[in-house]
Amino acid sequence: MSKQLAYSNRSYAAVRADLINLVRQYYPDVLTDLNDSSVGSMLIDLNAAVGDMLSYNTDMAFQETQIDYAQRKNSVLSMARTFGLKIPGYRPSISMVDFSVTLPVDGDSFDLEYAPLIRLGCQVSGSGKVFETVNDIDFANPFNSEGIPNRTIIPNKDSNGRILNYTIAKREIVINGTTKIYSKTINTGDVVPFYNITLPDDNVLSVTSIIAKQGVNYTTQPSIDDFLNPDLRYYEVDALADDTMFVEDYDLSTDNSGISPGKWIRITKKFIREYTDKGFMKVIFGGGVNNIDNIDGLSDSLGKRIGDFINNLSLGETLTPNTTLYIQYRVGGGSASNLGPNTITSVTNKEMSVNGPDTTVNNSIIQSLSVNNPIPAIGGANEPSIDEIRNMVRYNFSSQNRAVTLKDYLSIIKKMPGEFGVPFRVGTAENQNKIEISILGLDNGGKLTNESTNTLKNNISNYLADYRMVNDYVVIKNGKILNLEFQIDVLVTKEYPQSQVMSSVINAVRSYMNINKWEMGENIYIGPLVETVNNLGGVVNVIDIRIYNKVGNGLYSVNETNQKYSDSTTKQIDISDNYTLYGEPDTMYEIKYPSTDIKVRVK
Repeated sequence: MSKQLAYSNRSYAAVRADLINLVRQYYPDVLTDLNDSSVGSMLIDLNAAVGDMLSYNTDMAFQETQIDYAQRKNSVLSMARTFGLKIPGYRPSISMVDFSVTLPVDGDSFDLEYAPLIRLGCQVSGSGKVFETVNDIDFANPFNSEGIPNRTIIPNKDSNGRILNYTIAKREIVINGTTKIYSKTINTGDVVPFYNITLPDDNVLSVTSIIAKQGVNYTTQPSIDDFLNPDLRYYEVDALADDTMFVEDYDLSTDNSGISPGKWIRITKKFIREYTDKGFMKVIFGGGVNNIDNIDGLSDSLGKRIGDFINNLSLGETLTPNTTLYIQYRVGGGSASNLGPNTITSVTNKEMSVNGPDTTVNNSIIQSLSVNNPIPAIGGANEPSIDEIRNMVRYNFSSQNRAVTLKDYLSIIKKMPGEFGVPFRVGTAENQNKIEISILGLDNGGKLTNESTNTLKNNISNYLADYRMVNDYVVIKNGKILNLEFQIDVLVTKEYPQSQVMSSVINAVRSYMNINKWEMGENIYIGPLVETVNNLGGVVNVIDIRIYNKVGNGLYSVNETNQKYSDSTTKQIDISDNYTLYGEPDTMYEIKYPSTDIKVRVK
C-alpha cells in the first residue's frame, strides 16, 4: 500500500491537513484522538511546522541563486564575481582647483628659480570635504601631466603701474578622499596562495599603491617615491590571470614634459580587490610559488629550465616572508562629496619645495599658496544598491566586456573605477551612426546638474576606447534636466486635518519622484502615484493632477520637454495619453524645489 503526500502542499496549513488525512486513512486505530490538545495533534503540528520551514528555506535558497529575485547583497555580489564583474563602492567627486603662488620679478617675467614643486597627494578642503591631487604640480612647467597648458601668469602692479610680483596659477585635477596607509608584517604563516587582507575602513575608494619592503622593523612610513618604485610595487589587475601591465618607461626620454613614455611589462607581483557585502574592501594576492631551492646538483641554466615548468606564477606569486607590506588607499566619496564652485579654499596638507637662492623668499612663496575651485566638484556617488548591482550583472553578462549594444555601453561606464569620477546618471542613444552618451551629475545640494567637467567626459571616452567596436564613433555630452511642478486637487474627509493630508500628499509626490529611483530616459507613469495618493489617510479621491515644465528664470533648467503642452502659456504638460511623462535617452525629470513646486488643494 503506497502512502503519499501531495508535494505541492508547502504551507503549514496545507501540510497539516494532508498529514491529518493520512493518519485518519492509514492509522485509524493508532491515533483516534486528534483534538488540538492531544498528543497526536502535537506530533502532526510539529511535522507540519518542519515541512513549512523546510519549504520556506528551500524557496529562499533557490531565490538567492536567481539574479532577478535575489534579495541578499552577498548573493548578488557572488553572482557578479562569477560573471567577472567588479562592483564599485563609494565613488568620489572630482574637480579642478587653481593652485596659486606669488613669485618675485626677474626681468620682464617671474623668477623661474623660485618656481615651487608640490608633490602628488597635496590635500585641499572645503565644506568639510578633503580632496587630493593625483599628480605633481610643477610651477616651472606650463603644462600638466597630460601635456595640456594649465598655467596662467598675472602681473601684480602698484599705483604707478610698476610690476611688484607675479601670481602664478596652475589648474589641476583633485579627487575627493583622504589617503591612508595600512601596514602588515608578512610572516611565514602568511605565505599562502591567494592570501587576502580586508582593509579596516568601510568607505575605501581605491587602492593607490601596494609595496613590500624587505625587513620587519620599520618605524617610519614609506615616502612617496617608495610607493612609486616599480621594484617594490604590486600591480592591480582585473583578474589574477592578467600577466601584463602598461607602465612608465624610465629608460626612454620624452619630447613632451607632460607625457611619459610607456611600455608593456610582464608581471607576477599582482593583486585584485573586491568589496564585501558589508562595504569593506578585500585585497587578494597571487597563488604561485617561485622556488627551486630544492633542486640540487644541476647547472643554473638547467635548474632555471626546470623551474619554468614547476613554478606556477600565472596567477601571481605569493607574498614574501619577513617583509613589511604597505597598502596605500583612499577613503571618502559619496554623493555628499559633490560641492559647488569656489568652496575648496583651504590647504590642509602639502609636500611643497622651493629651491631659490634666498631662504626667506622661499618661505614667503610657500606661505603665499592659495587654492580655489572655479567649477563644481561633481561625480561623487554612494555605493550601488542591490537593484543597481542586479542590473549591472544582467547587462555585463550579455556584453562580455564588449560594447556591442547600447546597454553594453551603459554597463561598462558604470564599471569605471571611482577615482576617475562616475556620473550620477547615464543615457545612451544611437544617432546617425554615432553613439551618444549623455551624463548628469549631482551638485552639492543633491540636485541634478549638467555641468560635467571635460575631465570626466575625457575619462569616460578613454575608458570606453578599449571596449567599443572599431566602427563606433562615441560622443560624450551633457544630459538635459526637465524640471517639474505638480499641482494636485484632492477630495478629503473631515476626520483628518487638512494640513496633515496636504503634508502627506506632498511627501508622497516627493518620494515617488525621488531622482534616485529613476534612470535617464525612463518613462514616469503617473497612475501609480495617483493610486498611492488615493490610499493616504484622509484622501477620498484625486480630483485632478496637473504637471508643468518649469523653465529658466535663473532657478530652473533651460531645457523644455518634447512632449506636447496642453497649455503652451503655462507650459502644462499633456499627460492625457496614458497618464505618462515620456522619457528620452538624454533627459531626466526632477522636482527641483519640492517645498514650492508641489502644490496641493483640498476640497
